[in-house]
Amino acid sequence: MEFNPLAKFKRVLQVLPLLSIFALCSCIGSALANLFVSSVKLTPANPTLAIAGTQQIILVETFIDGTTNHESPTNTTWISKDPAVATINKMGISTGVSAGTATIEGSHKGNNATTVITVTAAADVPIAVQGDSQTLQVKNLRTGQEMTFTANRSGDSITVSPRNEGMVASETSVLPGRGPGWLAIDPTGKYLYVVNQASENISAFAIDWKTASLYEVVASPFAAGAKPWSIAVDLDGATLSVAHFRNSEVSRFRIDLATGGLSHASQ
Repeated sequence: MEFNPLAKFKRVLQVLPLLSIFALCSCIGSALANLFVSSVKLTPANPTLAIAGTQQIILVETFIDGTTNHESPTNTTWISKDPAVATINKMGISTGVSAGTATIEGSHKGNNATTVITVTAAADVPIAVQGDSQTLQVKNLRTGQEMTFTANRSGDSITVSPRNEGMVASETSVLPGRGPGWLAIDPTGKYLYVVNQASENISAFAIDWKTASLYEVVASPFAAGAKPWSIAVDLDGATLSVAHFRNSEVSRFRIDLATGGLSHASQ
């Protein structure tokens, strides 16, 4: 076959525009994805830690249609701008080092947000709790803030009702959990746990006292075993117990103090 350099050159010219279009689409796709993000924030907002205390930080993206995405900490790039005061690892867990304030920055696909952590020598903030299995009235003894948490079985949700001026009630879904029937809060007031009796699992939420909001803990809900009925957090805040309906068995879970996550105590 006779070699035709002109024909080969024409084929190259046909391929180059396609490659350019593919590259351009890739860039535009990334830009368009960011255009749909209306706001980015880190939660909890501006938390307070004791020296050697820990706090899980989560990056939350809100989209223009009102939906939100709690990005996995492992997919977020973390930086502490004041590591002598507080550090943060690749899992998004910040640790208090010395008294002062530290700015923490999280970034996901070009979407950045910051929060300021205050580190003190004081112990975790104590709380006072009243109520029953489906309604908890909680008072933050350091700040005087009060919130009521109510389980809504028919709506598969938790209502948060703050008593402080300027704050409004909100509702947080437990889905894919169903049938929230029993509430418990840890002694420091950082986490709320909900037994979902219909779906036989436990929803775990981090409590943001400054905004009166609940944020789902990573990997929630957690399997609770057959017919879970009641739930209680031990006084040390390190373990959680679940009693089962018509069964003397009690399931025990370890609480990750940094994240609020649960694991079976036997593991």
